[in-house]
Amino acid sequence: MNGSIDASISGRIDGNVRGDVKTTGKLVISENASIRGHIYAADLVVHGKVYGDVYISNKALISNKAYVKGDVNAIILELEEGAVVEGAIRKNVQPTEKPEAAAEHAPGETIQDAAPAPNEEEQTTSWF
Repeated sequence: MNGSIDASISGRIDGNVRGDVKTTGKLVISENASIRGHIYAADLVVHGKVYGDVYISNKALISNKAYVKGDVNAIILELEEGAVVEGAIRKNVQPTEKPEAAAEHAPGETIQDAAPAPNEEEQTTSWF
């Protein structure tokens, strides 16, 4: 798929996405999936490949088969043995909450409206 995904529910990606993925819920990236863009979610589980920065407002789990080429920003980060992260790891850095975080990105990179809205209530639906 070419284009960004913006959802207010949790979901799972089993294919290839070229574009940013934003959700206020949990995002699962399967072992055969590949994301070429930034990820913004409340929770994240990565089994596949991510080429872009990751902004997680709660917990990120990078499995032993995962590959992330980009910065990982999360309050809680769990890296399994064998996981590969080529980028910086930061605790609780959200682009829209901290304006100075924009200076840490490449010139010309747009990050406004990047962080997901806080999880208001438990969602009962998903796109799993």
